[in-house]
Amino acid sequence: MKHRMFATVLVALIITLSTGLGQAQERTDQGYYTLRDERDRVITMTGRELDPGDHYIAGDNRLFEVTGIEGDTVTVRYLETIELPAITADFLGAQVSKSDETSGVVGIYHTHNAESYVPSSGTESKDDGRGDILKVGQALAAGMEDMGLTVYWSDNSHIPHDGQAYMRSRRTATELLQKKPDTLLDLHRDATPPEIYETEIEGVPTTKVRLVVGRQNQNREANLEYAKRIKAVADDMYPGLVEGIFDARGNYNQDLGPKMILMEFGAHTTSLEQAEQAAEYFAKVIPAAAGLTTSTQGAAESQIGGGANRALVWMIVVVAVVVVGFLLVSQGKIGSLTAFFRREAGLGRDNDHEDDHK
Repeated sequence: MKHRMFATVLVALIITLSTGLGQAQERTDQGYYTLRDERDRVITMTGRELDPGDHYIAGDNRLFEVTGIEGDTVTVRYLETIELPAITADFLGAQVSKSDETSGVVGIYHTHNAESYVPSSGTESKDDGRGDILKVGQALAAGMEDMGLTVYWSDNSHIPHDGQAYMRSRRTATELLQKKPDTLLDLHRDATPPEIYETEIEGVPTTKVRLVVGRQNQNREANLEYAKRIKAVADDMYPGLVEGIFDARGNYNQDLGPKMILMEFGAHTTSLEQAEQAAEYFAKVIPAAAGLTTSTQGAAESQIGGGANRALVWMIVVVAVVVVGFLLVSQGKIGSLTAFFRREAGLGRDNDHEDDHK
């Protein structure tokens, strides 16, 4: 029984690493989870399914780890306050403009293209798939084109909003990658009470944006560094614009390459107008974060490239662990290793490990 269970977990992990199709789920009942720390303080809320081992970087750069889930409450523990990547001195406080010789290619698509904003359209999702989130994508594309970038925006439909949506949107992502974009963005909206995302930037009502990185792919380190860099640039240009960063189970097609990010523009309870305003701000943030301006190219390549190198080392380590795992199977020593594989393959939470001890 143990050998068969280990083999199943091992195969799932290998498939996850080689194809990147393991995906986390998001709630479709418009319910949400509340993240609370050890002192029962609310850290944030989200409609995203989380697992123990997932991480969250809050708006103030405190890093938390998910330790348990009970009902709609997700318990997290504080790990440390991280330092974001340094932004080059010649960029600090500056607004990116055409004079900075902005150039590059950006791809934008929407895995959940039916997502909408209730205050603006009266519904959280449109049956025809033409959700409000498409207008956010258009606003972001237009803003970046004004900056001098070449933008390929896709309104391909991937409905319904179910566990297979990312597999359907994978074709769209692959098509966009043929355009050789410098960065690929998957735009969504979350499902939380409005106060989680509503804010004002320079006196203008705006929604915050949350960044999501999938921790089950070989590009995790590079994409996580990219997310941190996006937040660092946004914190400098528009303080308070980024709600936080999830480093969570799943991969969201980010195994296809580095500088791929999932962005949540508000929640269904915020307005389309606020989300479009946030898109206008991000049209200036993304070029600098992705290194598409002359003053930021070197730093971006160094910071994000370093993440890619660490990802390669991680893959080598995993392969080594797999080899050792097969040796341990032959000796019947698989308990803790099985738990490791289950966690990394996203096959369940801690209480799923009971079979390891039977």
